[in-house]
Parts: sequence; C-alpha cells; structure tokens
Amino acid sequence: MKQSVRTGLLVLILLVSGISTGLAQVLEGRVTDATTGAPLIGANVLVLSVQTGTTTDAEGRYRLLLPRPGRYRVLFSFVGYQPETREVVLSEAGPVRLDVALTPTSIEAPAVTITAKAQATDVLSTPQAVAVLEGDALRLARGMTAVDALAQTPGVHLVHTGTGIAKPMIRGLTAQRVLVVQDGIRQEGQQWGDEHGVEIDAHAAERIEVVKGPASLLYGSDALGGVVQLATEGPFGYDRPLTGAVTFEGASNTRMGGLHVEAGGRQGNWAYAGNLTFRQAGAYDTPRGTVPNTGLEERNGMLQLGYENHAARWELAYKRYRARIGFFEPEEDEATAETPDRYRIGEPYQQVDHDLLQLRSRWRLGADRLELNAAWQQNRRREFGHHHEADEEEAPHVDEHEAPSLYLRLSTLTSDLRFHHRPLGPLFGTIGLSGFFQRNETLAEEALIPGARTWNGAVYVFEELVLPRLTISGGVRWDGRRLSVEANEDLGVVAQTRTYSAFSGAVGLAWQVRPDLSLAFNVGRAWRAPTLNELFSQGVHEGTSRFEVGTPTLRPEQSLSLDGTLRWLRPRWYLELNAFVNRIDRFIFPRPTGQRDPDSGLFIYQYDQAQALLWGGELLLNLGVTAWLHLHVGGDVTYTENRETGQPLPFSPPPRLITGIEVHRERWGPASEVMLRLGPTLVADQRRVAPEEAPTEGYVLWNAAFSARWPLGAWQLVTDLTVQNLLDRAYVSHLSRLRPYGVLDPGRNVQLRLMLRLP
Repeated sequence: MKQSVRTGLLVLILLVSGISTGLAQVLEGRVTDATTGAPLIGANVLVLSVQTGTTTDAEGRYRLLLPRPGRYRVLFSFVGYQPETREVVLSEAGPVRLDVALTPTSIEAPAVTITAKAQATDVLSTPQAVAVLEGDALRLARGMTAVDALAQTPGVHLVHTGTGIAKPMIRGLTAQRVLVVQDGIRQEGQQWGDEHGVEIDAHAAERIEVVKGPASLLYGSDALGGVVQLATEGPFGYDRPLTGAVTFEGASNTRMGGLHVEAGGRQGNWAYAGNLTFRQAGAYDTPRGTVPNTGLEERNGMLQLGYENHAARWELAYKRYRARIGFFEPEEDEATAETPDRYRIGEPYQQVDHDLLQLRSRWRLGADRLELNAAWQQNRRREFGHHHEADEEEAPHVDEHEAPSLYLRLSTLTSDLRFHHRPLGPLFGTIGLSGFFQRNETLAEEALIPGARTWNGAVYVFEELVLPRLTISGGVRWDGRRLSVEANEDLGVVAQTRTYSAFSGAVGLAWQVRPDLSLAFNVGRAWRAPTLNELFSQGVHEGTSRFEVGTPTLRPEQSLSLDGTLRWLRPRWYLELNAFVNRIDRFIFPRPTGQRDPDSGLFIYQYDQAQALLWGGELLLNLGVTAWLHLHVGGDVTYTENRETGQPLPFSPPPRLITGIEVHRERWGPASEVMLRLGPTLVADQRRVAPEEAPTEGYVLWNAAFSARWPLGAWQLVTDLTVQNLLDRAYVSHLSRLRPYGVLDPGRNVQLRLMLRLP
C-alpha cells in the first residue's frame, strides 16, 4: 500500500512537471509615489505563485524573469504605502511592462500570509480569516509567554494559569484543537494538559500568524480550531558579516528581570545567527495581595546556520527551552498581602525542557520548487511535589536531585515535503507528503497516561486557480495513523493497537470587488484523533483538580466549518469583518458524573462525546483620523453549544471589545518613530456557562504604551514602556484556571524593555 502511494505520487509529480522548463518571460516596470510621482527605492515586488521577487533600484525600476507564459499575481509593497496586488498575463511575444503607483497611508495592514496556504500569498486573496502580528506591534505586545502577544487579537483568547503558563484559544477551541507551529514544525509538548504551556521563547518570534478556523488540509490532526504560527528571523535576514542586539527587560508586578542577546551575520553563501534569553520572575501580585509560588525561571537559546546558492537553500537550527514554573495550590494557600520571598519556587512545581533540531531546505527545479522541513524534538516534563503527603506540615522546599512524582518524555520526528509545480496557465499548486513518529514515555510513579508509539502519514494536494479578480483555492488530504499503546497496570490498560484514518479538505474563494476590497468564503473539513488522556485516564489529575476517567471507545472528532470575510483597505482605514459557524461531530469533553472519588474527595469526570456547535464573528477597524492620530477598534463574540444538552461548552470566552487611540510623531527632539497609545478593553459578563462552571462578572481594563527610538552613536536604542491594568482593577478572567478558587488575575503591571541594536 505504501509503495503504491509513493509510486502514484511520483507519477503525478512527473506529469505536472513535464519535461521542459519553458522560456523565461520578462516582467519589468517602475514603482512610484502616487502623490508626487517620485520613484520608490527598495520597494518589494513579489510574484506570489512562484515565490520570486526583487526590489526596485534608485529609479524605482524592477525586472523579473518568470518561468513560463501564464497569468500571475504580483504584489507591490513598501513601508508607509498601501500594498497593491496586480494581475498580469505573460506570453511569448516579449517583455511585459507593469508600472504601479503606490498610495501613501498611515495605516499598517498585513500584505502577505505564510500560513493560510501552502505557500506565501497576499492577504486579500486568502479565503480564511488570518491575523498577522509583526514589527513594532509584536515587539510592544510581548509578554511572559510566547503567545501573550496575541492577547489583544480579535478571535484569539488566552487560557492562562497565573502569568507563566498560557495557551491560545481560537474561536472557543484550545489545547489539542489548536496547533502551534514554529517555523513550519508542529510543537509537540503534551498540549492536552491545562497547565502545559507553549515551550517557545517569548523573544523567538519575529512574526506571528493566526489562521482562524480548521486547517487540517495543510496541518493534519489537531488543527481543528486553527493554527498559530511563530516565525523566527532566519540567518538570511542579515546583510552584513556581524551585527546584533541586546535587550534588557523588567516588569513591576512579578519583579521580573530578563536579558536577551542576539547576533548574526552573512558572508558570501553562508549565514549564521544565535540568541540567548535569561528570565526570572517572582510570584504575581493582585490588588488584594500576592499569589504564592507562581514564579518562573527560564533559560532559552537558539543557533542557526544557513547556506544558499542559485539553486538551493539550506537552514539548520537548534532550539532549546528550559523553564521551572511554580504551581499555586489553592487548598493550602491563599493570596497574602506579603510574601517572604516571591522568587522562591517551592513544591509543587514543574521543570520543562524542550529540545528541537530542524533542517529546512529548498530547491529550484527549473520552473518547479521542492521544499523539505524535517525536525526532531524532545519534551521532558517533570512535576514535583504533587503527592508528598508526609511533609504537608513543613515549608515547601526545592531539591534539584529529588525524583519527580510525574515524568513524561515525548520524542517526535516530523517531516513535510512539498512540491510546488510550475504554473499551468492560471493554475498553481502544491503536492505534499507529511508524517511523524512519536514516542511517549511515563517514567515516574504517577501515571497519568500510558506509554505509547504513534505513526502518522499523510498525502495532500492544494491547488489555486487565479482568474481576473477571483481566486479559487482548495484541496484534499488523507491521513493514516497507528497508535500502539503499552500495558500499564496502574491505569488498567492492556497493550493494544489502534488505527485511524481521515479525509479532510477545503474549498475557498476570494473575490476582489475592487483592488482595495475583497470578499472571501471558505468551507473546510477537519479532524482530531483522541489523545491518550482522553482514552486511558484513571485517577487524579492535579492540574484540573478532578478525578478523570478515560473512555477507550472514543472516536476521532470531525468538523465542518463555514467562514466569511470582508477586507477593505483604504489609505485612511483598514476594515475586516469575519463570521463563522463550526459544527463538530463527536466533540470530546469531560462530563461530570456527580460522584466523588472516596480517596481524593474530588469529583469524578468521565470523557464523553457529543455534537457541538460554535458560531460567532470578529471585527477589526484601524482608522487614521489624521497622519498622527489613529483609532483602533477590535472585538469578538463566540457562542458555543452542546447540541445534545443545549448547554454551553466549558471555558467559553465572553464577548469582548478592544479599543485604543494612538499618537504618532516622526520626530520628537532626538527621538524618532515616537508612539503613545491608550485605551480600554471591555469584557462582558459570562452567564452562559457549562454545568459545574460558575459565571463571571464583566470588567474594563485600561492599557497604555509608549515607544521611541534614540540614536546612540553607531547603536540605536529602542525603548518600549507598556502598562497593563493601568487602574489596578480587581477582576477574574473567565479563562483563568485559578478562577474556580477565587484567585484574582494580575494587578497593574509596568513593563520596560530597552533594546540596543546596531543599525
């Protein structure tokens, strides 16, 4: 069977490729300012379907060689100008000239997405809702975790445990239903745990993209709710032999201090880069006191090496994440006005180590391209102190040599091979093979899940038809999975093998009503295989304060979703409206039994399945009132329902409105690119709650930010000052894991970041 699939794929690639590369077609022209007619030097010109681009010269001129005749979509972009996408038809008659005049704008809007499709494409022709965070906006939004930057993104919420653990929630779905991807590699680190955060350095990402809605076509299982892609700046981002930056940071609420150092360069065909991050934070403060044992320590790093010639590019990267995070125990402690040592991390706590080795390569095969993305990663999660009953009366302590009560080791091999075939008239596309092998080991006395091995293989086809003002895209994917479970006497599990298979796919269209206005629709089908804890749990799960019982007969979830998006980009505003409905068959959730475990006293929950429905929408408006005054409005609402009971799903996010006013100045004395922002976030009451879940009150949080750049000789100093919860409001987030115990969310937090960078 496997051999026949390989043979069929090879034949398909050869048929699509053909045997001739075709004659080079010339596209040339000039990019100018629409107001003054002046040439734009260094403007970006990108032919999306073949991933070929260039920049304009001193006269604003560009020249590109394209592989063959056909219809192409060309994206023109320049900082401070409204990006434009033009369609052009090339023939063998001779060079084609395309001149473009870009309109100045004070509104920044994403021009390109690398996550929503099999290759980079312009946002206006993307059928799914996509959010992009980069540049100054990302730098100002960074927080304690890698996903904190998404806290103000419409459609995205954070399920958090204190300040050190956060998981993204997209349109009401989180954990194993939202796939986190770093540089094209799925992050594998026991995502099913509520207290298991994302093991990625908060400084690592230079760009974050969110695909809202099912994305199994390209990413397989676990992308049922969406994808969060964190893209690091590769070594080829440097243009000199050596440069770098040093960042110092601090935060008032947790008395956090941090240092981030990065350096890199490029010489000839070689490129190289590396960074280190050190962080320490104490227990966090609320308006009513300090929440004990919620501190963290981090030691992270990354090394990158790249080689490039006219036909290929290779990138090798090693990434390491190491953190120790304290667990707050509500049954033993409560928030106090003072704490003797906020930096002390006592029992219980978790030690997390994550190593990742990645190889990315790209080859140009005439008019075709081949990409390989392969990685090995290992996640080691050790938890200490959950079952130390003998010393309950003693003060907590930390012993680096103490055996953990829980030790989970997860080793994963992943690979993704994509063949981007040459244009066939207006048709562009990708054929892909992906797979992973996973080894899950339980190495300590506490057995939450049994040991297991997982094999997963997939083949998919994604095609895009580019017509005048209309882009139609879609594809199909087949996944096959084999799960071999080891016997575990404590859990009552016998050795067994399970197999799953699923078809997923999507069809979408984007209609550019005008060059600055597009309507997009997408229908997608996605799936998710049951996790080990959902199948085989049998005992106390300290992270959720429940006695959990797995159900071995669970079947994979399958969803069918419909999305609609309006995007309108003008020189003075950017408006985006999204609406969605997502029906999930066999939705897996912990159902309360109403009984208590006699030993622990905790309520017993058993995993069950039901039909689920989620629907809602998002709003984003960026308005340039004047060249120096900007208004930002965003919001979202998500409605969830268990179709069998008519009740909401657990942890449903409340409606939210995000607002802000920004003042921009190009110069302010010696400072440049000065920005001041102030605005409230309004969160509504959440009265629609699941059984055994308490409602929460609404609240208003005021936030502020200031940013500026200062010359320091050959260096440049970038200062970022942000204030969260400016008025020190006492509140409880509905998505806080500490909410059931009455623990407040953090109070006022002033964060200062100083970055010294060589220009």
